[in-house]
Amino acid sequence: MPVTLRQLRYFKAVVENGSFSRAAESVYVSQPALSLQVRDLEETLGLPLLERESRGVILTPLGREVHAQSLRVLDETLLLETMGKRFEAGPFRVVVGIVSTLAPYFLTGLLERLQDASSRVELDVMEAPGGELVADLLAGHLDAAILSIPLGLLELAERELFEDRFVLAGRAERLAAFRALGDTARASDLAQTDIGPLLTLGENHCLGDQVLGACSLWRPQEVHRGAQSLATLSALVASGAGLTLLPETAALWEQTASPDLQFFRLASPEPSRRIGLVHRAVFQGQPWIDIVAEAASGAGEALVGVARETIGGDAEPSR
Repeated sequence: MPVTLRQLRYFKAVVENGSFSRAAESVYVSQPALSLQVRDLEETLGLPLLERESRGVILTPLGREVHAQSLRVLDETLLLETMGKRFEAGPFRVVVGIVSTLAPYFLTGLLERLQDASSRVELDVMEAPGGELVADLLAGHLDAAILSIPLGLLELAERELFEDRFVLAGRAERLAAFRALGDTARASDLAQTDIGPLLTLGENHCLGDQVLGACSLWRPQEVHRGAQSLATLSALVASGAGLTLLPETAALWEQTASPDLQFFRLASPEPSRRIGLVHRAVFQGQPWIDIVAEAASGAGEALVGVARETIGGDAEPSR
């Protein structure tokens, strides 16, 4: 028969109290019930643990080793039993994925806001394309992810954080032809102007699909997919290789690295992506979710707010 925690607790009580009668009183059971549990423990281990004398009990050599091991097991059990309450009070350590087309621009602001939160949340951050993050969430390798929504999966709960609009990006001379269309120019007008190829991220990036969706009328032979990062994509369009749509969260950062990169805001409704916090549905209601969501929303809104003031557009982020 397996060793039970009850047996270990009763055995520990006997050792600490020096007799079966006092041990039974300390754990609020009858002496026969306690004696039976200790005897079952001895039978399971195959040798006596206690020498029973009129003056009390004495540990056998095996009993001394079992007592020491019992203390370790019971201490770990107490730690396990209180872990839920301690976790609920914080600090929280969670594994969060951030889509790679957002992470470099967004992570610093997120961590700063988490440091200022009333309860401490420590993140283990993973950066990857959206499809990989979803797979890792479903496999249990991530607790949550910050990426484009909606996903529409029953196993995952979603919470929208902010809207990340796309701006047309390229060299000034390429954008000049499109600027001639005026303030009413839309993404659907791009394919009707002779301004060169459309560059997007490779097929493993959902942002590339979103850009193609916004520019669905662009001639397929003039669509080039292959860049694996927004930094590479921005450098290409800044060199004159074509045009692209960049999320406003990344635009100013990439312009700093590629000064020839210029932007044009499209007419409303602007193409955009919705960024959300996605977590496994079983975590619903855990306090760290609200803390991470509030910090992530604030970090995202700060990024898009600066972009809209600098590039043009609404000063206040829309939700």
